[in-house]
Amino acid sequence: MAKLILQFDNQVLNECPIGLMATIGRLPDNTLVIDNPAVSSHHACVFRDGDHYVVEDLESTNGTFVNEQRVTRQVLRNGDVVLVGKHKLVFDEIAAGEPVDTEEAARVISNLGDTVFLDTKKHRELLAKLREAQGDAAGVGMTVKMHTVPAAAAKVGMLRVLAGRAEKTEYLLAGRTSMIGKSSAALIRLEGWFKPDLAVAITRNGEGYVASRLNGKPSINNRPLDGRHELKKGDVLRVAGLTLEFSIKE
Repeated sequence: MAKLILQFDNQVLNECPIGLMATIGRLPDNTLVIDNPAVSSHHACVFRDGDHYVVEDLESTNGTFVNEQRVTRQVLRNGDVVLVGKHKLVFDEIAAGEPVDTEEAARVISNLGDTVFLDTKKHRELLAKLREAQGDAAGVGMTVKMHTVPAAAAKVGMLRVLAGRAEKTEYLLAGRTSMIGKSSAALIRLEGWFKPDLAVAITRNGEGYVASRLNGKPSINNRPLDGRHELKKGDVLRVAGLTLEFSIKE
């Protein structure tokens, strides 16, 4: 499975498995949380698209860079350096195998600790202490566990099928991230040879649900879904011939 290696001051701070998708940002609902003012709430995501991995900027304030070039969306190659804020993420595809499903990826990430990385000043103080304690050992992976993701809210989102072919008529969005696509790991499976493997990701946070376009031409309320959209009750999402209505299950 491909991974992102988070580095700061030439020290490896953490290794994050990507699975089918990993989101990067300041809020705790991201896969990789970087608590730094230079990082947007939902800054960027890396996801699998066929045989490749793609990084996409989620309309961040300070932008996402690959090998020092600002990008909106770009296919990643092994060894590429993604810059988010002041933090370097090295893309490692050497050990990549078949993608794991969303729940398995979440368990792997959970085992690494719900990791929140501090701002630059605190990073330097932390690294100084770690170097002193470990004899300045370079290249050792380190995970800093600061706090866990808040417990899920009592109310759960739901997508109801209005039109199109689907396995169910209703889907509960109980997971941290729910996918729509042709992939076997998607919660809502799209049927058809030319449907995208991953079209839309719906992320759950303490304030509600956010839909992000990954591939294809999905729309919200008859408008193109570009970047991110905070879902509200009654929103109608159209994805590759499937029409879904968002609501909250009490």
